[in-house]
Amino acid sequence: MNDRLPPLTVCLDRWLALAAGRLLLRRPDDSGLRRLAAPLLPAGLPAELPADTDFSPTLAAAIAAHSETLFLALAAAPAAEPLARIANGCRLSEFDLDLLALAVLPCFDEDAATTVAALSGGARRLSVGQALKVLFAAAADAARVRAALRASPLWHAALLRAEDAGRPLLERRLDPSETLLAGLDALPPDAVGAWRVRWLPTAVPSTASIERAAAELQRATGAVRHLDGAPERAEAVLAVAAPAGALVLDAPDNVDAPPPWAEARLIALASGALVALRCETTQLPAPPAAVDPVPVIAPANFTLRGPRARLQRLAVGGNDPLELAERWQSRLDCPAALADELAGRNWLSVEMLDAVADALPAGADGERALAEIARLTPARALRLATRKTPDVPWQRLIVAPETAARLADLVRRVRRRVTVQLRWAMASGGRGRSVVGLLHGDSGTGKTLAAEAVASRLQLPLLAVDLSLVVSKYIGETEKNLAELFAAAEGYAALLFFDEADALFGRRTNVQDAHDRYANIEVNYLLQRLEAFEGCALLATNLLQGVDDAFLRRFDQVIHFPRPGVAERLAIWRNHLPAARLAPQVSIEKLAERFDLTGGEIRNAALGAAFAAADSGQVVTEDMLDVAVAEEYNKMGRPFPRRTGASS
Repeated sequence: MNDRLPPLTVCLDRWLALAAGRLLLRRPDDSGLRRLAAPLLPAGLPAELPADTDFSPTLAAAIAAHSETLFLALAAAPAAEPLARIANGCRLSEFDLDLLALAVLPCFDEDAATTVAALSGGARRLSVGQALKVLFAAAADAARVRAALRASPLWHAALLRAEDAGRPLLERRLDPSETLLAGLDALPPDAVGAWRVRWLPTAVPSTASIERAAAELQRATGAVRHLDGAPERAEAVLAVAAPAGALVLDAPDNVDAPPPWAEARLIALASGALVALRCETTQLPAPPAAVDPVPVIAPANFTLRGPRARLQRLAVGGNDPLELAERWQSRLDCPAALADELAGRNWLSVEMLDAVADALPAGADGERALAEIARLTPARALRLATRKTPDVPWQRLIVAPETAARLADLVRRVRRRVTVQLRWAMASGGRGRSVVGLLHGDSGTGKTLAAEAVASRLQLPLLAVDLSLVVSKYIGETEKNLAELFAAAEGYAALLFFDEADALFGRRTNVQDAHDRYANIEVNYLLQRLEAFEGCALLATNLLQGVDDAFLRRFDQVIHFPRPGVAERLAIWRNHLPAARLAPQVSIEKLAERFDLTGGEIRNAALGAAFAAADSGQVVTEDMLDVAVAEEYNKMGRPFPRRTGASS
């Protein structure tokens, strides 16, 4: 630092001396102020001055010089002492510092408090208007002062109390917060409102996953970081991430108490510690845009409420994928690639992993391990989705080659996500480790079958979401239900499947009424939750244009399911019509060429003809197929293409 700058250990005293000096210019006979402003006064100034002595020019020049020197000192070393950290962290201007000094001075000195009471008509706090008279007298540019006041962070950064925020700005009292006063003394407060403040122990058990989570937490972010996992592990991550110590603000039992976002940030600046909020509620209002976010320790389905809600999930639980991969490798004595694949498909607890490994015979391969996971993992009670164990061979999925290639890529992303996202450190910034795909196309083109085939190939259960139960007319219930769904899919390794997804992931609209506003809130919540999702999900829709563009950017694959061509229709007919049950004159090739049907329609027609044949004790004939196919065309309102030469 420049030798001409004051040592930072005396910055606080110099700051208060400047405030006393400005008051002394208005009350030159005040001995208490003269004592406080002594560093600014000429050396050897006697305690008693002749009545006609005017030292104001000398004092004013000293104030101007010392004020600039102090501001430069604070800016030069933001980490050196509380006042410097607060000034820099809250981006205080010289004007802000001057106002704040006038607010703080009476709290540090009784003589100054007496002087302020005399100036303000008995109050121990100056109003904003009175402080401006002290600072500027009549020389202030009114427009510039008003602009500086409007931009000042003094209130939204919790430096000043905001109890009288409804009053005109000039009438507000410069009343410093208890959090600020404690911070200037390098002490955290015991509580902020009903939120209790406590130091975390410095010696905590650490693991590789805790250290990785701590390193990720230390990275700069513009969003609230949700430390998702056991609270003890979350606090261990905080302690490891904070060389200067960590503090936690514990929420009261009353969940309606507002979260002290600004106060937590101020405590972090004043103490130099890493500060987090801890609560048991699943939802909090988002911090104001002007307040830098702090981490939150909360339940797995935690969300933020508000139009500016930005939440990033940081998993700190004991099911860290890399730890699980290492444990798989040691328990099964398998290659690292297989261990990564097992860990990537299943976020198990260490205890469940050991139970699976204990149940496996010696030399078991990955397929056997996956089957044992499916057998031993309990089906979580879920009221909003149907849990299925699909058994759809990949070969049964008959789709266009490009569609099949994209589906195979989704499977590959799930299998290799631990390797790519964690070992190679190529996870996308701000997103969870999810793999999410959108399947779109006409009804009956194979979207649901594809979801089941993907789940089968990954050996994951399928959670088919019941949208009628998820969407609620009551405010906040839809978000709560969605939080439960996502947590379930993450909790025991399942593929989450939303059919008719456009009903839930639809486009946001211009707000015309309360219904539009709350509908948009639901969409915003979905966007936020997809960002933090750690599992695998597939969405299916018949109306791609109905899906909000913001969702499209968050999908790993957007896969089109076109209507099947002749080659695909031929394969589908063969799958659904066993040759042994067909009359000799029936030509599968002609059926594929003649009827432009989707896979679902072919299945329905084949079943209809088969039931007719079973009822008559015959094989499936051309006439039976014509009747069944005609029914499908009738459903669609399309004319039925009759055989050449057939009678009308």
